[in-house]
Amino acid sequence: MFVQIKALPKILTFSEAKYYVFSAVFASSAVFFPWLAHQFNMAGAQFLPMHFFVMFAGFLFGWRTGLLVGLLSPLMSYSITQMPGMAILPEVTLELAVYGLAIGILRERNMNILASLTGAMLLGRLARWAFVLALGLQTNPLNYFKIGLPGIILQLALIPVVVYLLQKFVFKKDEGAV
Repeated sequence: MFVQIKALPKILTFSEAKYYVFSAVFASSAVFFPWLAHQFNMAGAQFLPMHFFVMFAGFLFGWRTGLLVGLLSPLMSYSITQMPGMAILPEVTLELAVYGLAIGILRERNMNILASLTGAMLLGRLARWAFVLALGLQTNPLNYFKIGLPGIILQLALIPVVVYLLQKFVFKKDEGAV
């Protein structure tokens, strides 16, 4: 769907200080924007605002940043806002960690934007579903899909466009690069 431009992800390693800065910025955004959405009575479970920042972290800076943001965001959010609720915190944390990890790995393997996004979304939801089944929890994972459908549609519509535009105009490859 989108032309493959190999400017992203800008793979950050754990030894780089900017890795921690970008991780903190994305994790903080993943806490602030869901809180803000709730202030305007926009349900987080419906629009999934935390997911966007985890996915952007993986897309833009690789699996390490995606994984860290996916792990920290729900934990930080719960400690500050009590959202997501304790009953679903472990499964949300797992789901988001898998999103960030999978998107980063898929992009580093040169999959296109839409395939990386779709693959990560499927893997994250499958991980959450498996977790719920393994623990014998009394929740139906399909309900999360139904409730989050508006957010899923927004992710599929907006994330590829934003990543493509960032690749094309912000993270341009050096002229002399091979």
